[in-house]
Amino acid sequence: MSERQTRSSRHLQPSRNKKLDKILNVLIGIVIILIVLTAMYVFKWQDDAQDDVNEEAVQEQKNDDGDKEPPTKNDSSDKDDQRTEDEQSGEEDQQSEEEQQPEQNTAVETTSDDPIVERVVTDKNWKPTPTTQTGAHVSSYDSQSVDWAEKLATVTAVTGITNDNMIVWRVQNNGGANKAIATVSTKDKSEMYRVSMEWIDNEGWLPVKLEQLNTLEGAY
Repeated sequence: MSERQTRSSRHLQPSRNKKLDKILNVLIGIVIILIVLTAMYVFKWQDDAQDDVNEEAVQEQKNDDGDKEPPTKNDSSDKDDQRTEDEQSGEEDQQSEEEQQPEQNTAVETTSDDPIVERVVTDKNWKPTPTTQTGAHVSSYDSQSVDWAEKLATVTAVTGITNDNMIVWRVQNNGGANKAIATVSTKDKSEMYRVSMEWIDNEGWLPVKLEQLNTLEGAY
């Protein structure tokens, strides 16, 4: 090879290298641009996808809220009726409980100086025996009269002895026209009583004292 050719070859070598460098730089720049564009596209796609998910969730929530029917007047009326029934039921239960509770015992028991009297009972809650008599009252000791029957009804009310199990030993005046006292016992004489009573106008005979006796001797 001649010296001229060698010099020419050496002169062309740097020029080729520069061209290759330029091409490589251009390609690298293109690749970088493509990477940037790809990254931007991916991020944009993710943001759009997230926005779509959020919009779908909001729409579903609106649909769920729309499906819930507001309470109607009938529903409100039914609730009011149920509340009224519950209140009435509660009042009835309370009334039933009160009726089932035994009445408070207001009877007062004392002793007596009379040796034939075992105990004396009085009660402020005793009521008059309802009367069917009208007009001016006249105390009667006729066993066939209405007044007599009402006296015995008063005795039954405080002693618990019914007419078919009662022996009437005596019914008499007790110191006034409107006062009477009855001495009675059960037929087997296991229970013996004296009942003092007073007449209340337009109401009837009111028991005022019950004496439980231990004997009938000297009781009337």
